[in-house]
Amino acid sequence: MLPLAALALPTLAPEVPAQYVLPGGDALAVPLTIALLEAGVITDPMLRAPRNAPLAEVFGPQERQLAERALAHWWTKLIRARPCKFFRWELHVQQLEDTGHGYDMATTAWFCFTRMRAHDQYPPRFALSKGIEHLERLLDGFGQTVMAVLEDASLLLPDSLGPWSALRWAQHMYWEYTDDDVVLLENRRIEGNYATVKDLVESEHVVTRAMFYAEMPEWVCEPKRVCSRAEIEEAASTSLARQVVGVCDALHDLVNRPDFVLGPMDKGAFRCGRDTVDASMILLWKQHDVIGEAIDDFLNHLGECGEYCEFIDANPVPMTAAGVREFMTKTEQAIEVAVLTEKLILLLGEKF
Repeated sequence: MLPLAALALPTLAPEVPAQYVLPGGDALAVPLTIALLEAGVITDPMLRAPRNAPLAEVFGPQERQLAERALAHWWTKLIRARPCKFFRWELHVQQLEDTGHGYDMATTAWFCFTRMRAHDQYPPRFALSKGIEHLERLLDGFGQTVMAVLEDASLLLPDSLGPWSALRWAQHMYWEYTDDDVVLLENRRIEGNYATVKDLVESEHVVTRAMFYAEMPEWVCEPKRVCSRAEIEEAASTSLARQVVGVCDALHDLVNRPDFVLGPMDKGAFRCGRDTVDASMILLWKQHDVIGEAIDDFLNHLGECGEYCEFIDANPVPMTAAGVREFMTKTEQAIEVAVLTEKLILLLGEKF
């Protein structure tokens, strides 16, 4: 008989791991299922085989099936409790290659969202000028303050595109980080070897700041809270204004709850190392305006370069009970924000 020690793996160099893990579905399903079990997402009834179940289920469901059943139950219950008309997302759990951010595939599951496309192939677009201009007529700065609230709320949701996104693209691609149109046009004239700026603008389509802001105030792309709560409350003399104030108050109360832990850096596909070619929503000033043109230019450029993803949100979740609970809490809070944000957008904007 061989001594027991002869069955042990030989000790090799220190850098050689003492474990051998077969790649495949179990590399994700097993630790994720354990984490879901410890977090209480997998409940006792889910572990019991139904009556007349096949023997394979009687002797124990597979980890992948357990995880799928538990997550589907949680996700369905969540979105049914707080339904949205346009913000409709699907949850995917998978492994992604290292993005350079230090996430370990062995310990991290990626919980990603995509937009449900069964009802709408493209992201919903809303033009906000009608509602915002209505508020501005009541009080200078009322509409801008509400736009600032809307921008902050959008940062707590899966990726969206709006006037602030268009401005960043314009600064980069249209204006080349120049300080004003005079410098921009002169630089482009020299680059194109034109004799005069007039020759340039007659030969090329140059989007200047004057063109970009021709039909909207500059603050649309960089809104600030310029009115106090008391000023807004006094100016809210119409039904629309009062409804808008009510939703903004509800958003304020939500994000200032002691248990609210969701932050802007907790959402977005950027964490998987790619920009997304999709969006949960696109906010414009007017239908077919320069903001929409800039956003379309950005998306087309992204599609042509090939370095993109189709997620609207990518969450690296540690496969531990604490990691799963944190993701679930932040997702539940994001859904709460989504419900109120959609309500605010539908008050202010026109979908097309």
